[in-house]
Amino acid sequence: MAALRVAARRLAGGGQTPAVAVEKAQRRFFPRLSQVNRAMSTTSSAAAAADTNGCEDREKLLTEIHNMTEELYDKVSHAQRFYNIPGREGKNISRLHEELATQVGPRPGDDSWRMLRLMHTLTYYGGFASFIFTTYVLTSMAIGSIVELEPDEKQWIKKKRGEARKQVKQND
Repeated sequence: MAALRVAARRLAGGGQTPAVAVEKAQRRFFPRLSQVNRAMSTTSSAAAAADTNGCEDREKLLTEIHNMTEELYDKVSHAQRFYNIPGREGKNISRLHEELATQVGPRPGDDSWRMLRLMHTLTYYGGFASFIFTTYVLTSMAIGSIVELEPDEKQWIKKKRGEARKQVKQND
């Protein structure tokens, strides 16, 4: 977890906490109303230049994030491969390793990456298949196509429902 916090602080820049970085980003994206008029009065060429610089900065930041993710995956993978980390920290590192495996590029020689990607895919499609199956079963139960009752069972159910309705009416 400490590695994740360090990476978040590096991304935020200057050792800032993520909360401070979010606050700065909010100020940048949501200027005060008094600043809106001043921002709208800029010339179009200055706005276009700022937009170009913004795109370059964004691409640079995204590339840096990608590189840091790759580096963090390598470090977590190394830690898990060579060190036996017990307890909660071991579980956290294992979970981080699984999550990062879905975000990094292909690793041809890394069997653990291949296995984690396979497990992620199976989990995703297994969850989807179980949702579809559950929907089918519940829908079939609702319309009565899964269980077919014998005529005497249907009469018994109608009788019990009628008795229940009479008791409800008597209690009211």
